[in-house]
Amino acid sequence: MEEWASGIASVPVHRLASDDTPRLPRAGEIVVGGPDDVRDFGPGELDLVAVLDADLADRRPGLSARERALTTWMEAIGWARPNGRAIVQASRANDAAVQSLVQGKPERFHADERARRADAGFPVGAAVFRIGGPHGLERDLARLEPTTMLVSSAGDQTVCLLALEPGRVPEFGRAIRDLAARDRVARVEAEPHL
Repeated sequence: MEEWASGIASVPVHRLASDDTPRLPRAGEIVVGGPDDVRDFGPGELDLVAVLDADLADRRPGLSARERALTTWMEAIGWARPNGRAIVQASRANDAAVQSLVQGKPERFHADERARRADAGFPVGAAVFRIGGPHGLERDLARLEPTTMLVSSAGDQTVCLLALEPGRVPEFGRAIRDLAARDRVARVEAEPHL
């Protein structure tokens, strides 16, 4: 993107490096950055803000990746206020996240996301955890009778993504502490929710 913009722009183009402090472009400058560079700077009065390759959001890990992407895009688009323009480049223009951004109404995204998560067995409101541990971890976790459990193993390591009814979280916590004490659980991460 930096190379392309440098070839057609009549002003300097600066790509933010991973150790640069996120910032809005200065007058007469184009800044190219990624999701980590988007911060709530408020209206930036920028002439143009572009969200490029919005389809990448579908390839990010985690149940809330699309939601985080939409939030980031909305923050970035806000930099064009009050008189600037925004463009979104995506191969699936009718995607619920893209349309929610274009229309400025997240309701379509939330309805689509509720249905998508329910179809996958991870309904909105369910407590969802990613648990890592040794081979066979899924047998230990199956005893907890999760609503849904997906298992991925490589070598002697297993990662389980499971959903529970919210009221079962205290019981789950006690069981996980017991499994960790027996070296059956190495890592537990809670997934964010809508």
